[in-house]
Amino acid sequence: MLRLFFLLAKALLFLAGARRRFIRSGPVRLAYYRLGPEKGEPWVLLHGLGANAVSWYPVLRALKGECRLVVPELSMLGGTRGPRHGLGVAEASRVLADLIRRELGSRPVNLAGISLGGWIAVRLTLDRPDLVSRLLLIDAAGYRDQDWDEIERLIRVEDLAGVDRLYGAMFVRPPWLLRRTRPAFLQTFTSRAVRDILEDLSEDDAYDDADLARIQVPTGLIWGECDGLFTVATARAMTAALPHASLEVLPGCAHALHIESPRQLTAAIRRFRRAPTRR
Repeated sequence: MLRLFFLLAKALLFLAGARRRFIRSGPVRLAYYRLGPEKGEPWVLLHGLGANAVSWYPVLRALKGECRLVVPELSMLGGTRGPRHGLGVAEASRVLADLIRRELGSRPVNLAGISLGGWIAVRLTLDRPDLVSRLLLIDAAGYRDQDWDEIERLIRVEDLAGVDRLYGAMFVRPPWLLRRTRPAFLQTFTSRAVRDILEDLSEDDAYDDADLARIQVPTGLIWGECDGLFTVATARAMTAALPHASLEVLPGCAHALHIESPRQLTAAIRRFRRAPTRR
């Protein structure tokens, strides 16, 4: 079933105009997609845990006419291969720095991440501030001052009851298709790709207010009003710690707002793009 989903996702991205490429970075063979005009505004888009590049499909359709979009796959669910089935935060930061340098040259990028992708985006911005011109965090994971026991209880899915608990945090109302494909979701969240990423996470990967205070690029936070994984209170605390940040809370949606409210998300990203970039 996962193989079928992967093939459908590739087909959908191809129809949107995305073309699949690979780079070798150390022991990792990273799969990624690129589309949009070569000289367009550069964006790198990072998906979340248990997902792949197709998560960004509505955003790709909206931005591909004027932006150069690079969308990496962060685990074997999207065809990336390495010593483990998924990239941890530190390893992803290193590999993505290679990708940006090779694919976009000397141009600093707009770096956006959803959930785990947001965590990686923060870490990459801290590790390589020269590569990032603006940072966009969408329901981002990784902030240290949270109830991590509760987050782990939701993320560690073992059965269909666990799927239902996680759906409750991710959606105000789960989409019809996901309600009908709960076994496939369970298969994804019990896959080696997800397990390897979770096992690789450590407290050293998390970031705190002092880390966020070091980020000098304009930063936007977009958050689901009802996010049950990383609360709006967390988003507000992060915004207060960031020197040049704004927060937009989208009403009527939870953590997976890219699935639940893609039009709202796309409109919010457009507003972020139009915002002044002065530091």
